[in-house]
Amino acid sequence: MKKLFYLFFALPLMLLSCSDDNNLPEFDVQVTFSEGTQVENGTITVPQGQSFTIESIVPINSSAKDIAFGAVTYQLDYGLNYTTVLSPYTMTFETENLPVGRHLLRIMFPVYAVDYSPAQAILDYTLVITDPVPDEGGDDTGEGGDTGDTGSSNTFIVKPSIKAQ
Repeated sequence: MKKLFYLFFALPLMLLSCSDDNNLPEFDVQVTFSEGTQVENGTITVPQGQSFTIESIVPINSSAKDIAFGAVTYQLDYGLNYTTVLSPYTMTFETENLPVGRHLLRIMFPVYAVDYSPAQAILDYTLVITDPVPDEGGDDTGEGGDTGDTGSSNTFIVKPSIKAQ
């Protein structure tokens, strides 16, 4: 009788574990970089000593009727973590102390959507730090050191890697 009681008690837990709790939303992420930042095919290229900024990270094209991101964590080379909790999750990166070469910039954030399970999203970028731009010493017009980038912000729509929390 005792075994039957335990089986009866465990039955709801077994049914819950079989349910589909991994109902994850489908969405894209719009990432906006500051003007002058060179981004192509998931690779950010920046001369050493020049900073770059991610201006915003927002969800778009969502299957949920309402979706929001939690605190966004920027991770550089699996080590340094920078977290921001305020939307639009702006972050500026200084590169003078980064060695020339390839680095990993990972962006991680929780995703909360109505009628969906909480999820964790990840965006990966290759960050290439190139040799510093030579200082041209300036001229009398006060425009020395200008890299010639006069374009607007770079906005990209990317598909994140999503997993249940």
